[in-house]
Amino acid sequence: MGVFVSNLMIRGNRHNYDVLLKDLNVQAGDKILEIGYGPGIGITLLAEKGKPGIVHGIDFSKLMYKRATERNKKNIDDKKVKLFAGDFLKDNIDGADYDKIFCVNVIYFWADLQKPFFKIRSLLKNDGAFFCYMAHKDFLAKKNPANDIFNKYSIEQITAALKSAGFSKVDFYFDKGYYIKAEK
Repeated sequence: MGVFVSNLMIRGNRHNYDVLLKDLNVQAGDKILEIGYGPGIGITLLAEKGKPGIVHGIDFSKLMYKRATERNKKNIDDKKVKLFAGDFLKDNIDGADYDKIFCVNVIYFWADLQKPFFKIRSLLKNDGAFFCYMAHKDFLAKKNPANDIFNKYSIEQITAALKSAGFSKVDFYFDKGYYIKAEK
């Protein structure tokens, strides 16, 4: 079942990654973290098309860690990528001071937005930024009305939580979902 979900994630999130990675505006030497990398497609795209110094990723699923490690073997061997299996909210993140942190379809798993947003802000360099893709809560409710595993947030809730966590500027736009940028 996990492999099936992993393959769905690759197809379903490809557009989101393509758009979000353009927004990252990667510069040579950037240190970047992806939270919830899933099967590793975003990590691969970023390491191969961008010019970052290093890309780190953390995901709580051991299966996703295995799949992402296999997908990114060359980039890991070349020291462009370092993946972690663990819980972003509970584990210490090796090598903080990121230029950019991003996630795609992850915030639905956070019941309280303050803890992850404060942690993200603490891991960023002073001029760093957080990028996020999310579907609107009404879309999630229509897609899976009986599915209670996702926390459904509006863009207004996300914006308010990011500002409450100390992000100085929060921008967003809509393109098949919300793309959010929060600056430290």
